[in-house]
Amino acid sequence: MRAGTIKSGHSSALFHRKELNMEKGYEMFITDLRRLLLAAMDMEEEKIYFAKKGEKYGCTGDRLFVECGDIEKSRQICGLHTEELYERYCKEHKLENIIHDCVCEIKKARENCVICDIEQLENYEKVKGKLFIRLLNADKNRDVLKDTIHHKVGDIALVLYYMAGEKDGYILSTKVKKHFLEQWEKDPDIVFEAALVNTYFISPPRIYHWEKMLFDKEYRGDNFMDILGSYHPNKGISGNCLSTEKRTNGAAAIFLPGVARRLAELLESDLYLVFTSIHEVMVHSTDKVYPEELKEVLLDTVKKATPVEDYLTSSIYRYSRRTGEFSVEVK
Repeated sequence: MRAGTIKSGHSSALFHRKELNMEKGYEMFITDLRRLLLAAMDMEEEKIYFAKKGEKYGCTGDRLFVECGDIEKSRQICGLHTEELYERYCKEHKLENIIHDCVCEIKKARENCVICDIEQLENYEKVKGKLFIRLLNADKNRDVLKDTIHHKVGDIALVLYYMAGEKDGYILSTKVKKHFLEQWEKDPDIVFEAALVNTYFISPPRIYHWEKMLFDKEYRGDNFMDILGSYHPNKGISGNCLSTEKRTNGAAAIFLPGVARRLAELLESDLYLVFTSIHEVMVHSTDKVYPEELKEVLLDTVKKATPVEDYLTSSIYRYSRRTGEFSVEVK
């Protein structure tokens, strides 16, 4: 059974009737949201379904799922965060605007989606060259990580991703579930090591200088990893901004093979690491700054300049030049 297409006159009747009353509550909002999306997109009933937090597919919160399309064994699915949408409705009292924006997001998901071949994911030899690492806050993503391959360092999770493709310079990817590790019959450490190497070559580590970024549009950071070169990092209190060539999810650079060791050698000391977001990390010599002061700067930066979705940690980390290990210095 298909929901009828909204005609222009019919649409007016739907959206200009009395707006949803606040007392109808969250559940009624979801019911009306789903019904109007079915009508607006002329979709079959079973193509839009709801999952509460903790249920299947709803591990990151309540979501309304819309199946955008089917290609052989794969499905394109767009998840709408209903709690956020309800909060917006409570402020605006405009369901029509919410429906419009949801439809736009779903259409955008259709255009940008890259389909993953599940059978290919089951074969480690076919996918090992496309595995890479991203960082997430382990506490905020606790539910997601239960079923995802990852390593933890303090409250930072190094999460295994599969690169499905690239579009307009952006990597399209998906987290890798734990059950694939069993199918691959591979040691987790070997898989992670390979993924870290891949991450290095997908977007090599770079140190960025703010003045160069402001005045040179072609600036892509400094390659400090060239052992034949003579790179001179900032040994003062301002530190060094470490990211990657793509400058997206660049904080992972510090965990890539040889990076922390190279920086410790250049600075001739252990390292203090200040993760201002998932995209970069400030690297300081432990001989020049106090971790408690760095903590104050980090908290202020996170509060004023770091988007919620880019937050990684409020802790100051240390890298030991002697042992090669990372640890939390100040929580």
